[in-house]
Amino acid sequence: MPNDDAPLILVVDDSPQMRTLLCRSLHREGFRTAEAANGKQALQKACELVPSLVLMDIQMPVMDGFEAISQLRASTLTAHVPIIVVTAAARDAHDLERGLSLGADDYIVKPYNLRELIARIRGKLKVSRPEETLNRCNEQLQILARISAQLVRALSLNELSDYLLEALCQHLRADGAILMLLDSQKQPSYWRVFGKPLHHIMHLVTTWLPVYITHGEPVTLADTRLLPLEMRDAFEADAIRSGIAVPLRFQEHVTGALALASQQACRFSDDDLKLLETVASQAALAIHNAQLYGELQDHAKNLEATVRARTEELTRAQQQLMRADRLAALGTLAAGIAHEINNPLQPLLTNLELMLEDLEQGRPADRELIESAVRDVQRIKRIVSGLLDFARPARSTLTVLQISTVVHEVLALAHKQLEQARIQTRLCLEAQRYVRGDADQLKQVVLNLVINAMEAMPNGGELRLETAEQRREGTPWLRLSVVDTGVGIPPENIDQIFDPFYTTKPHGTGLGLAISHAIIAAHGGQIYAESKPGQTTFTVYLPVVEGE
Repeated sequence: MPNDDAPLILVVDDSPQMRTLLCRSLHREGFRTAEAANGKQALQKACELVPSLVLMDIQMPVMDGFEAISQLRASTLTAHVPIIVVTAAARDAHDLERGLSLGADDYIVKPYNLRELIARIRGKLKVSRPEETLNRCNEQLQILARISAQLVRALSLNELSDYLLEALCQHLRADGAILMLLDSQKQPSYWRVFGKPLHHIMHLVTTWLPVYITHGEPVTLADTRLLPLEMRDAFEADAIRSGIAVPLRFQEHVTGALALASQQACRFSDDDLKLLETVASQAALAIHNAQLYGELQDHAKNLEATVRARTEELTRAQQQLMRADRLAALGTLAAGIAHEINNPLQPLLTNLELMLEDLEQGRPADRELIESAVRDVQRIKRIVSGLLDFARPARSTLTVLQISTVVHEVLALAHKQLEQARIQTRLCLEAQRYVRGDADQLKQVVLNLVINAMEAMPNGGELRLETAEQRREGTPWLRLSVVDTGVGIPPENIDQIFDPFYTTKPHGTGLGLAISHAIIAAHGGQIYAESKPGQTTFTVYLPVVEGE
């Protein structure tokens, strides 16, 4: 009996006696054989078995030898298989020429010498085997190169799996393919199927395949009809006749399996199995990278969700703090209003009661009482007016202006008071850039800062007003600094000076700096205060008008 790895000769002849005679003779010479009665059967057998050589008769029913040769050469599976034409001596030489032109490698004429036929067969096999091996190696290298290039690019596990299975089905002539991954307990954790639906055998694949594959050895099913009955029924239900499976290994651990299935028995060769093992070794690394990428994406999504949830939580907390701050500000405002208005109200009420008593007794009203009452009412009016300015600033009339002009106009108004207070004024108005603002409101801010500085220097001193251009985070700003040499502001009070009704002056309303802060904020600017013993600096930043 021939060995399993002996060359396979496909004998194609419409005569059963001739086929039997040839097959017996070839068996005695150590060849394996397969038979076909016509060209159509020859194509089916050749595509299923991929023989080492074909002995082709010419005159046959259904499909003659010429057509069979033409189609064998057109198929990528059989294009490399040597073909020897066997023809009768009476045939025209034209038939031989035609057969050779279609792709036959040799011919022999009936009746032929058996020893000559065997010699021709061995000669063709000797020549074709190295060439066939080289062609298959080149083909496998091309397949590996294409698959490897795509595996490197694929980042999604599903995308990688789909491409891999489709490519394997295409290049290894499989009807279906399965990728299965195992968890740390060697149980299926992921699988992907391509090609023919394999509903009935999926249970078998996910149960018995991990048991076999975890040993690290490939699995080959040459003919599923030879399996035990319970397994055979499942394969027959899905019309699967053969299959191969190889383990996926990463860092010496079996992480899954690649399996191919075919509707034809003995579809997969040893070369197919070796190619599948090579692809599996590359796929295991690519799958590991895709899993890491997926985990990284999941981590990024979880991190993004965590950051979003934390941001929403912080936003809610900030809104709650803002509401609490507004409530506290309202409480402070209400307390300040009550205190400030209550101070002049008490003497006003007393004076009015005294005047009412005089009127009831027929005495004329005391002029001093009336004048005192008027002063108290005016004080209340100033407090309410200042409160309204703070809570509801007047509508702005915006123009493009220079702060130096505002400073000069304010100093012209306060010139006499500064002289009387023995305060020297120094100006350094270098910035010539323009700002957009309401001139009257900005004058109110500068005047308030000048008056505060003057009141901080009861024994005289120096007042400096400086302007300069300053870039903050790449944006140009105009800076106005008002610097005095007064007593300074205690560190514990510096954070409260812009709060409404906060004042250290006996007759102050505590609204001047609060109103100034609101005006500057409405102009898109900021105002800050710095103080130390002997010097206080108020700094105002306003956005510069570009192009002016």
